[in-house]
Amino acid sequence: MYKSVLVATDGSETASEAVRVATELAKLFGATLHVANVYRSGQRGTLNVPGFSLGYPEGIDSGSVAQTQAESVASHARTKGVKAHTHVVTGNVAEQIVAIAEKQHVDLVVVGNKGMRGLKRVLGSVPNAVAHTAPCAVLIVNTT
Repeated sequence: MYKSVLVATDGSETASEAVRVATELAKLFGATLHVANVYRSGQRGTLNVPGFSLGYPEGIDSGSVAQTQAESVASHARTKGVKAHTHVVTGNVAEQIVAIAEKQHVDLVVVGNKGMRGLKRVLGSVPNAVAHTAPCAVLIVNTT
């Protein structure tokens, strides 16, 4: 049914649930897993990889951190027998997820439901924007 699945991650705990579901679906369908991490240049945050979490200051190259996060997810998927590719880009998160989905001709985008409640829902959330603009099916995973 699905030949390629795209999952978006920012390395957070909530995103890890979307990653888990996407990996299982890719394995179930024998699909290729595309792991996307969209970052903002100079962004502060946390490097989350299995086994540890480390804050990084603004001076650290956030693109490198995003690449490390994406590669960690892809590597874990490969240990489960799933073919995986990474896509690390900068820009508007929802727009870039949709752009990757279009470019890679994915059949399913998997995102977490973070931001689907409260003020963010009214102002616009990533899952909402992806669901309304993606060229394929979208699965919004309950990650809360």
